[in-house]
Amino acid sequence: MQDWTTFLKLDNAATIDLLTSYASALASEGLISDRSVENLKFSLAAITPQLASTQSSVLPLLAEHDAEFISILTARYGTIGFAWNHMRISTRNILAESCASLASWADQTLKKAELFMNRPFVAAVPGMSSRRELFPSVLYNAAKTLHDTASELKSVIHELSLMRPADILDTSGKQHDAEHRVALQVGFSGLETETLSYCRTEQRAIRKIINAFDEMSSSIVQIIAGLRENTSSIGKMKELEADCEILAAECQHLSGIRFEVSSNLHVWETRRLGFLHELFILNQRMNHAAKLFAESLAPKEKLGGMELLSSDVERAVACNLIQSGASANEASTAAHDLMRYCRSHNALPSLLIAAELKKINPQLKEETLLFAATLTSDSLTATPGGSDQKARFMEAAKKIRKALNVAVPFSAPLSCLLLGFLIGSCGVKTNILSDLTEPRPAIPFKEQPSKNAFENSAQPKSIISKDKK
Repeated sequence: MQDWTTFLKLDNAATIDLLTSYASALASEGLISDRSVENLKFSLAAITPQLASTQSSVLPLLAEHDAEFISILTARYGTIGFAWNHMRISTRNILAESCASLASWADQTLKKAELFMNRPFVAAVPGMSSRRELFPSVLYNAAKTLHDTASELKSVIHELSLMRPADILDTSGKQHDAEHRVALQVGFSGLETETLSYCRTEQRAIRKIINAFDEMSSSIVQIIAGLRENTSSIGKMKELEADCEILAAECQHLSGIRFEVSSNLHVWETRRLGFLHELFILNQRMNHAAKLFAESLAPKEKLGGMELLSSDVERAVACNLIQSGASANEASTAAHDLMRYCRSHNALPSLLIAAELKKINPQLKEETLLFAATLTSDSLTATPGGSDQKARFMEAAKKIRKALNVAVPFSAPLSCLLLGFLIGSCGVKTNILSDLTEPRPAIPFKEQPSKNAFENSAQPKSIISKDKK
């Protein structure tokens, strides 16, 4: 599992790539001079030793070094605009890993649901009601919860794929087209058009992220609590329940994140890294919970006697009495008396005799007893519905799998994702020559190149090249 130090190195590499891509794009549009590009190369080379020896991030070091290129970007986009563009790039990358974790967790859940298709389950609310279900129905619900969260995060990624345009007045009428070309070269899919409410897009995206994780964690905690009482491995389920409670607490930490307006890059960078760290911890928690989830699910072979006396059985008996001509109040009272008698004597309706019915409630009949005995039979593993209900579950599972494949096309871990991001979308588009050394920090994937499909992809042209051609 990736640690935070490695993540920071990857984040610094992505930030350097963003800056060099901006330099390349602006230079190709004739918006900055070659001297500005050279100054950026010198500044990056100057801060490289500090990046290698500390966990500092790139932007504050460049600001302390009085790098001219930072002033160029803040002149074009404003400090807030440039900071939000940086935030959009880095946030959408880590959200992509969140989507991958959720998709993997949902896929494991669906596999377990298909494996335990006919197992029984009692869905109970403490101190309230309970009902009998199929075990996979609860797992499908969990998978749907994870899928909905991934879909919400995917919509956030789409919103953050647009770049804030420059904050300078357009006197020639050509600025929009130039800004659009810059956005594409830097790695965005287009330009942000929502300009009337400043920072609204980013604040809305943050709220959607917080709400999605909060809703997911609260739902998962409830589902896990129900699963604990329906599995044979209580010990492992308790560990999973505790882990999900920690996950819910981490989601609450995320809700405390605020991005107030500031003109200080150090403040912005502290907030950005704080937000990314919370998402990083959440991703780790989700991966660990998914692992425990897959290991802990061992449903009971059959339900115990008292578990079969669920609230939906009582309601079904009451409805049967109403159908036979009893009033609603009389039927409800009689059904409740029957269930209470069975629980107090630790006996199922099938063990009672007709002579006991008058002692329990005068409204009860022998036909009622047979009906209740059928509902509490061990062979009945779910609520009425039979094969049709299983078919509906299978169809629901297919829809969830299909939606996960379409809505969450992120299956690589963050290191591979950022590597693909660096190679494919934000590579420098011009070959600017220099004798300076490589300013990027040493990171694992640069030391040991992957031998997978990335080998066949086009290599980016770095803004720093060691040998003149």
